[in-house]
Amino acid sequence: MALKTDELAIKQKLVKAAISLYTEETENFSIAALAKKTRIKKVDIFKIFPSKRAILDYYYPLCVMRYRQMVMEVDDFDEWELEERLANFAYAMFDLLGEEREFVDIHFRKQIFRQSDTRFHRDTKILFEEFLRDVCCSEWIATFLANEYMHVIYFWLNDDSDDSERSIALVDKSTAFLGELVRSEKLAAKGVDLTKYLIANNVIKVPFSKNLLTKFFQWIP
Repeated sequence: MALKTDELAIKQKLVKAAISLYTEETENFSIAALAKKTRIKKVDIFKIFPSKRAILDYYYPLCVMRYRQMVMEVDDFDEWELEERLANFAYAMFDLLGEEREFVDIHFRKQIFRQSDTRFHRDTKILFEEFLRDVCCSEWIATFLANEYMHVIYFWLNDDSDDSERSIALVDKSTAFLGELVRSEKLAAKGVDLTKYLIANNVIKVPFSKNLLTKFFQWIP
């Protein structure tokens, strides 16, 4: 256990230093510069990470690990509803990713969002599977949610509202819809509420006039 803890501490040290170098000089970030900054030999760095990209990518799984540690301290977390757990994860990750917002703003768009099978995707999927453990087709749903969650982060990065209010509203409406979907109750009302918000904030596009859509929603009780 001590060995794993020490290795994780070294990984965290390398990632933190790598992010600092990357944000200072993105194109010229190198293992040599990282070795100099951390005083860890290049050969030892390569024993832990296969490439400089792998070091930077590891920031996101580290955030997921930190989230897991956070919820371990919540006694009744397993009793929370699905939407509460999903929303809690999204809110916590906004804070965790926000600690290195400048880095995430650059790196996530270039290296994570455009991919579909990063360690971050996989770790998020595994976490969602745990949230969905009693739900039919949990693996498929978790895969879908993990991929769509990357769009939530992208939305958050582009969100210029006060205190990320639009992102929080997106999470609230999305998780509420998913919770109702799983329970199959009040699904239509939640679906309409979510759809209106997504369209109003240009998260999704519709092939017809928004004015016509607004009139349509007014007909729905």
